Amino acid sequence: MENRNTSILESKLKRHKISFISDNGTITIGKSKTDYTILIGLIIFPLSTAVGITIFLIWDNFDFFGTHRGKIIAGILFLFGTAIFNFTRIVSKKQSNKTLKTLINRTIKIKNKFGENSFDTNNIKAFTHNIKEINEELYEGTLYLIDSKNQKHRILGFDDDNEKYVSDDLIWFSEYFKEYTQTTTP
Repeated sequence: MENRNTSILESKLKRHKISFISDNGTITIGKSKTDYTILIGLIIFPLSTAVGITIFLIWDNFDFFGTHRGKIIAGILFLFGTAIFNFTRIVSKKQSNKTLKTLINRTIKIKNKFGENSFDTNNIKAFTHNIKEINEELYEGTLYLIDSKNQKHRILGFDDDNEKYVSDDLIWFSEYFKEYTQTTTP
């Protein structure tokens, strides 16, 4: 039977496009899902358009556009910049969520390239988060688990266009993991 808090957790993970598997009370949070709309619309299309216009300009020796050449070059640079910015956003999100996190029996198991660590009420010191402004319309939030040895372990990372939504979700995730592991932190 699905727990109410689990359904809220699942809906928040879906909203941030972070994949997970829920199976008999065990939730495995994995890599972020690739948003193909962003991939095609904000990376591939601007990049291919910029490359196409650049090839056309070189092929035509810049003569066809005449006095508007500066505007065309600025447009090409804008398209390249848009593609690069959105590509770095996707890579950053994938990096933030690349480790597998399994929630089982009031324990958070984190599996990464260094092995598997288990965290429960005995070795979790705190949950903390930070918010970074990417640009004036985009904020990136990251949730960390701090263990009893003061080492930070990244739990989740996501971005949104509203700082308040990022902050509220990070606080909610933090409270959820505290409650799940029955951790009492300051």
